[in-house]
Amino acid sequence: MKIEKAYSLSRIGALLNNDMSKVIDKESVKSRGDGNFVKFVAYLQIIGIILVVLGHSFHEYPDGRMGDSVVILKMLQSFRMPLFIFVSGFLMVYASFRKNGAKGFAPFVRSKLKRLLLPYFVLTLITFVPRTFMSGIADDALELTWASLAGSIIHSDRQVIVYYWFIQASFVLLIFSYGWLSLSRHWGIREDRAYWSLFVLFLIMQLFPDYMPKIWALDKIFLYAVFFGGGMLYARYFEDVDKMIPWTKWWFFLSNLGVWIIITPLLRNTDFVSVSSIFGVMMSISAAKWLVERRLTFLDHLMGANYIIFLLSWYVNVVTQQVLSHYTSFPWWVYTLLSLVCGIYIPWLFYRWMQCHPDSRFVRFCALLLGQSLKSPTRKSQ
Repeated sequence: MKIEKAYSLSRIGALLNNDMSKVIDKESVKSRGDGNFVKFVAYLQIIGIILVVLGHSFHEYPDGRMGDSVVILKMLQSFRMPLFIFVSGFLMVYASFRKNGAKGFAPFVRSKLKRLLLPYFVLTLITFVPRTFMSGIADDALELTWASLAGSIIHSDRQVIVYYWFIQASFVLLIFSYGWLSLSRHWGIREDRAYWSLFVLFLIMQLFPDYMPKIWALDKIFLYAVFFGGGMLYARYFEDVDKMIPWTKWWFFLSNLGVWIIITPLLRNTDFVSVSSIFGVMMSISAAKWLVERRLTFLDHLMGANYIIFLLSWYVNVVTQQVLSHYTSFPWWVYTLLSLVCGIYIPWLFYRWMQCHPDSRFVRFCALLLGQSLKSPTRKSQ
């Protein structure tokens, strides 16, 4: 018996949970004809997670503001989270409503509770106590009290792991949007009207993020929901959109890059910053489709690991920056490089280890707590 390489992707249904971890036979992907399209989505996720870890790797930059003065870093931050939100909206519609048909609302909620909120609560609780003893190296202090724990869970700006607001925002957007689209079908509302009504609502919401409390990421939801809606619309109309937009043409990518470089610094502190985010997302789509078209596979080893990298990279970032810098005196870029590489590949190694031991009870327990779906690798007789 031999274990095949797990570089290909699972059934489209697994995309509903943003889960790229299950392995399938390569011929199965080819016969369905959607393998390249699924790869495109995977590359979008990989581009997004690399940008996220990069953005968290400048804690020791000499400006004392975690690299806030690095222009290119701030520019990249203009679209990294909008890209993640865009992919979430895309996957929900493409997997649920375009390919497999919508499942019931209750099963969908249960899947999201397991996939998103269980890891959120588990890692928050595990990290809370150690985090309270990190006042000397952390950027903000947490008190060892029940009130502080409750506040860190409820308030998105007081979280134990600060960027977990994305989990809160994704959960709310997924549940709300899925519920609306399901109800629209039940009420006989035209599909196009259901999608566009959601998008218009999200567009209006973007005008009021400053009025929203930082409770369960409401301010972030109002700010980024329009990108979730954009992902939904692209999943709904991508056949038509792809006929009109030359995603893989070099001049199209460079045109978006040029506009993005020019307008991002100009719009950074304005109400129109989302315009630069749109060009950043379009650049990412263009790059992902170009990788598929050219059959470049250097990112394939990261497929399926984006979520676990997101969940665990914070721990690696802290150790390679705040903790290490207390005991060493390396140049700032050493900590940044260590944080970037280790922040991606230590969680990836853990992910690969889980994939290689799917029958272990301990691995299944870890996978459950981390919202991962494991499947034994496809085996063939020699």
